[in-house]
Amino acid sequence: MIYQRYFKTGQQVLLTALDQRIDVVCTELLTASIAGGNSESFFLTLPYSENATDQFPFTAGMKFEISSEALGLGVRLTGQFDKKIDGKIISLKVNPDLQMFQRRGKPRIDCEIGLRFTRGRGIMKTLRATWEKNIRLLHSPDAPLIFEGFKPCKINLSSAGIRLNLRAPASPTELCLILLNLEDGKAPICALAEIAWTRPEQEETVIVSGMRFINILAEDQARIDNFITLNSRR
Repeated sequence: MIYQRYFKTGQQVLLTALDQRIDVVCTELLTASIAGGNSESFFLTLPYSENATDQFPFTAGMKFEISSEALGLGVRLTGQFDKKIDGKIISLKVNPDLQMFQRRGKPRIDCEIGLRFTRGRGIMKTLRATWEKNIRLLHSPDAPLIFEGFKPCKINLSSAGIRLNLRAPASPTELCLILLNLEDGKAPICALAEIAWTRPEQEETVIVSGMRFINILAEDQARIDNFITLNSRR
């Protein structure tokens, strides 16, 4: 397999879509693991459901960045969608542009803000469609001036993800549609998040869950960064 020193079978990778599918700039991610490959392609397993390859609108030639960690550093290269091999595995043709880089964490803050969320298993396609619908609504002239139904929640927040307590059970790759009210005079932020890790809390019915945002507008990530900067000074 090409680049086998840096990308090994079973290794988890993050796919970042480089083509914008909608008319706003956004971050769009997928988790996958290396299932194998050949001299020009990676075969990648998607973890979301038995029909995971149908949960994302792959098109021929769609461009992705493939990133992971190796030898204590970040590694990345680009590739293009080739084909679906079965319900869980896709093939990406990779480019000869491997880079090593130093990973840097995003600024984070512990805070209490208004939060609403919906959990879902194996329904990525539905949750992505709902996210796109919510984005159009929240940024339309018809958006309400007052948003209700938000409950204060203690979280840890960055522009890359969120940590909060969930009711058990909770496991990696489970998806959550999240609304965050930053109370900054703008509409709430809507993001689709994926559980990246979990750990049990002292209370057996609660699971601490760290999530990454896999669908979020770039302007909303900038709002979160600004929120963290302003509130870190207090």
